[in-house]
Amino acid sequence: MINRTIPTSAPLYIILLGLISALPPLGIDMGLPGLPQVQTELRSYSAAYTLTFFLFGFSVGPIIFGPLSDIYGRKPILIIGLTLFSITALGCSLSNSMESLLLFRLIQGIGAGAAAALPSAIVRDVFTGNLAIKQQSYVAMVNGIAPLIAPMIGAAILIFGDWRTIYETLAIVGLILLTISAFGYSETAPIHARTCKNKNILSSVFNSYAEVLTNKTYIVSTALLALTFGSMFSYIASSSNIFIEEFGSSTTLYGFIFAFTALGEIFGAMFNARFAILIGEDKLLKIAIYASFGISLFLCVIAEAGQLSIISCALLILINNFFIGIIFPNTTIRALKKLGNIAGSAAALQRSLQMITGALAGVLVSLIAVNPSFSMAISMSLFSLLSVIILFIDEKFK
Repeated sequence: MINRTIPTSAPLYIILLGLISALPPLGIDMGLPGLPQVQTELRSYSAAYTLTFFLFGFSVGPIIFGPLSDIYGRKPILIIGLTLFSITALGCSLSNSMESLLLFRLIQGIGAGAAAALPSAIVRDVFTGNLAIKQQSYVAMVNGIAPLIAPMIGAAILIFGDWRTIYETLAIVGLILLTISAFGYSETAPIHARTCKNKNILSSVFNSYAEVLTNKTYIVSTALLALTFGSMFSYIASSSNIFIEEFGSSTTLYGFIFAFTALGEIFGAMFNARFAILIGEDKLLKIAIYASFGISLFLCVIAEAGQLSIISCALLILINNFFIGIIFPNTTIRALKKLGNIAGSAAALQRSLQMITGALAGVLVSLIAVNPSFSMAISMSLFSLLSVIILFIDEKFK
């Protein structure tokens, strides 16, 4: 029989992992332009709950399915996750009430979480050392493109369809990824690492997470990753209020500004892939964390002084996102480096903590009762400061 699986050295392999990792921004951002239609048609006072339920499901999915990927392998869990995502996307398109739509969105989030947590573990399965950092950076690049184009795709779909067409498109995207994964992806979880299927599953899950949470490198790296995501989400949660309400830009201009700032993460991931080996991943990670903290503080100073403009804000966020694009792949690989036998559990917990920290950032921004740009800068500075403190303590007690 001819082997038709995708070679791990092929660009398509990394693109596939990047697209699977990008299920959350695709599942969230593509639907944003259609929220007003959902609210009107289903007579709901807040269609934004479709985002909340998806995020909640996504936070739960990795925790449940991550350890199972260590027990049964990555491929079965990947198939289950993509199947759930695709079927529930179709269910969303057929929903005639907000209650049924929210139920499908919750399950869709669980499916997205089950699948999207696996690419980091798969990179850890297949690649080691500097090559792992390079490939994880490429996955981050593909993942970074999704938030940039997803709202534009959603808006384009609304020209010839409605909000249901967006979910139908997500179902097709999920089905395509499911087909490619089923026939093109070959199992990568180490055979010796898979727990005996006759053992108690709950006991295996508990033991996996116990091992993860006693690994100092994992705890430090995951904390840095989650706090950096919190800093980035402080901007995401505030961006529309800053550019539209505070600076008075149009919704169209806001879309272009958001895409412009998102380029920073892509360029940062590209830089990391090229220079992490030359500079050293640990040194580059330190530089990026300190630089992000410095930029956040500078944003605080000029925002409080009332000197922040639409141009300076966009440029500073672009630069900060550049350093975030360096931090994400380095902390991901650093955390999973010594946990190959339970990489699925470790990667899953990472992704869940990212989402939880992002949710906390959104709450923090809303609680800081000052103008949107200053609230964002304070929240970013707090998360960045915590990263600097953790990095300092880790260096001091090595």
